[in-house]
Amino acid sequence: MTGAAALEPVRVRPPADRSAGPPVVVPLGQALDPRQAGGKASNLAKLIGLGFPVPAGRVLTCEAFRRFLAADGLGARAAALERRPDPTDAAGRREIAEAVRAQVMGRPLPAAVAEALDAAARELPAGALAVRSSAVGEDGAAASFAGQFDSVLHVAGERALRRAVRACWASYWSERSLHYRAARRAGLGGMAVILQPQVSARVSGVLFTRAPAGAGGASGDDLLIECCRGLADGLVSGRVEPERLVVSRAGRTPAGSAPATGGLLSAADVRALTGAALRLERELGAPQDVEWSIDDDGRLWILQSRPITATGDAPGAAGPTVLWSNANVNENFPAPICPLLYSFVAPGYYHYFRNLALAFGISRRRVAAMDPALAAIVGVHGGRLYYNLTSIHAVLRMAPCGEPLARAFNQFVGADDVAPPPPGATRWGEGRGRVGQAAELLRVAACTIRQYLFLRRRLEAFEDRADRFAARTHPDRLARRSTSGLLDDLRSFLDIRFHGWKDASLADAAAMVCYALLQRALRRVDARGGLHNRLLRALPGVPSATPPLRLWALSRLIRSDARLDRLFASGETPAILEAVRGDDRFAGFRRELDRFLEDWGFRSSAELMLTVPSLQEDPVPVIELLRQYAASDGEPPATVMARQAAGRVEETSRVTRTLARRSPALALAVRWLLRAAQASVAYRERARLKQALLYTRLRRVALAIGRRLAADGRLAKPDDVFMLTWQEIEALGAGRAMFPYGVPDLVALRRREHAALGAMRPPATLALPAGEYLAPGFGSIPRGPEVGSIPRGREDQGDEPCPRPATLRGTGACGGTASGPAAVLGDVRDAARLRGGDVLVTRQTDPGWAPVFGLVSGLVIERGGLLSHGAIVAREFGLPCVVGVENATGRIASGQRVTVDGDRGVCTIDPGTAESAAAPEDERGAA
Repeated sequence: MTGAAALEPVRVRPPADRSAGPPVVVPLGQALDPRQAGGKASNLAKLIGLGFPVPAGRVLTCEAFRRFLAADGLGARAAALERRPDPTDAAGRREIAEAVRAQVMGRPLPAAVAEALDAAARELPAGALAVRSSAVGEDGAAASFAGQFDSVLHVAGERALRRAVRACWASYWSERSLHYRAARRAGLGGMAVILQPQVSARVSGVLFTRAPAGAGGASGDDLLIECCRGLADGLVSGRVEPERLVVSRAGRTPAGSAPATGGLLSAADVRALTGAALRLERELGAPQDVEWSIDDDGRLWILQSRPITATGDAPGAAGPTVLWSNANVNENFPAPICPLLYSFVAPGYYHYFRNLALAFGISRRRVAAMDPALAAIVGVHGGRLYYNLTSIHAVLRMAPCGEPLARAFNQFVGADDVAPPPPGATRWGEGRGRVGQAAELLRVAACTIRQYLFLRRRLEAFEDRADRFAARTHPDRLARRSTSGLLDDLRSFLDIRFHGWKDASLADAAAMVCYALLQRALRRVDARGGLHNRLLRALPGVPSATPPLRLWALSRLIRSDARLDRLFASGETPAILEAVRGDDRFAGFRRELDRFLEDWGFRSSAELMLTVPSLQEDPVPVIELLRQYAASDGEPPATVMARQAAGRVEETSRVTRTLARRSPALALAVRWLLRAAQASVAYRERARLKQALLYTRLRRVALAIGRRLAADGRLAKPDDVFMLTWQEIEALGAGRAMFPYGVPDLVALRRREHAALGAMRPPATLALPAGEYLAPGFGSIPRGPEVGSIPRGREDQGDEPCPRPATLRGTGACGGTASGPAAVLGDVRDAARLRGGDVLVTRQTDPGWAPVFGLVSGLVIERGGLLSHGAIVAREFGLPCVVGVENATGRIASGQRVTVDGDRGVCTIDPGTAESAAAPEDERGAA
């Protein structure tokens, strides 16, 4: 697609209620939302949170940009100018840029914006300011927009500041920006502006943590520094010839015969700079392009850090860039996956999206056009499963409301970047006339309504099918089944996964869309944020909330029996389990425990991994949890949930009354949306419950097949079956394998490769040329973590480590505030380290974590979005929860006292405990 339609002009909609609208100015350290602060400011806010030396500043948010464009209809005129000529034409781009710049520079700032800007400038240290553009969509993993927007240095005085801000805004439509957007098919969503004290720089430059090929004789593993005297504006513009230094990554010394820097950088400067840059690469999970300055006092300042996108941006690059993310999918599959899992998960995602498109009435012609993207929905890097966001967003753009759907999907899974369309991609409305498009749109609307009118019935059909499969494959029955019968069970699972998942996927789609629409509809009355989350607390029918209730009931049985109470209080966990299993005095409790394990024991963290035993197979973690519950004198979980439900009902009534006074129609719409969102979230959790049941049953079927193959000598041991694909298992078990005698050697080879992949540490987001992989051993650690484990102790931070931050930021998923000692856990099996009232800190959660939630006071989670399972269950119990806290498990140590503020999306570390808790756990005597 070319032309003005690809440019996506800003949609100007001034808020109806300015007092409740988004802020016009925020401190730079709080500018974490890229939708309000732009990519550059959001990245700098992350760096401040990580403790990097970034000049303090203020951000004039996208709200100020929207208000400016709304004045006198300027935004509409700018959009009309964009549409006039073909922006792929150089003369047309120049005409647009000049016309818009004249309009922007000739208009005064709205009074409220001007006042906020002046106040922000007064809050900064006296002296010249750097005024820097920060566009929504800038500095992403797929499109950097490097050098496309203006920044203004040496700004002093009120008049110069206002002019500099307008210059940054005008560069939104600069000739180079229009060309970049059209060439890369990359959209923008607004413009914020950063105000920072200008560094009095002795030397400035850029540093690439992975040197571009051929630069100064560097290898791809070296660091490359380019620098000049003073500020780097001349270096960036090309007016100054840089001095260059290639630094060896291993030794952090100048590499080979690389040119010296002529005395601009001392050895201490190089160590400080490379140490900070390597830490940036580790913390941000990808090679970085770092802009920096060293001031007259020798202090290092980080001015910007973005993922290196030279491969995708350079002319003649080999193929388009693909954006990968393991947001949300990492919640389901938190460790390197096995070949058996990947062999059906990859086609499973293909069928998931394809069947969903057909269910919504997307034409078969259009679905056929989606097929190449559908076939590439997921992939594997470093052994971990990743979403191919380029493919997913391309598929969504072929549906009505494609761009909003892409943004809603990102919110659903917790991803940040929206991938630009790949070359040759089409969007909704292309290739058909208006009549054909309207007819297809009507069909989509009719099919969508039909699907959701009967969503509950469809979900119940899926649950029934899953229950029938689970009954047929109950572990007690597998030993009596023949090998051919077990292979039939495998095929039955695949049939459900490939062709019987549509009804479950409809619940996912409903939750995603209804949640996004509810959040948008409530903006007018959501002054402090998070209202939509508060209205989704303690929902009826969410199955993940049941295990804590059952565990509490079991713990009360323990406390009511003096012998059981003494056993759980003083015994070792294996001995407790043995006594409960073998002592008839505990027969009543044993029956209740067995009933719990039968009903809920298939749920555990990493429950979809296949290679991880369920709690039914290994109930020791349940005993650990029961010990904690039995020791608790707090409120019963049912009481907590009832109070949360009452609060939800009360706040719902208040909101609907407020809306009814403003707009009865909006109040009715919000009431309907709220009911739809509440139902769809509960339905999604019900579907996930059955998904866990199906996957854990498949694990038991696969192990039963493995035992048969091991007994026949075709496998060395039963769990080798996980190193084969389902096609290989079927062929080997049915006598159709081409190389049956070499299977043990094949398994041994795959185990070695799997261990090597497990030692890699791939970032959460990757931007790679199509068809390429991470370099072997990328980010490898000396010892690969087990599933769900958390590395203990501190990583090497270089010669000059940055200070440990006191405040970590993420996204608030459930409001409220809680304080307590941190329990940094990697798996629900680590429950022995948990104490009642702890704040749980972990990489990701899935529904298998639900039993823990009745013991903790708050949650800090590295991964996941607002509809992640951890966020949903946190809202069931009203637990203050912050998700998306980068490297929380590395920056918080068990035992540190932390405060979770779910309303602000902030986790604060008590400074009095920071130093003592920073030592590795084995040095603190931790279990």
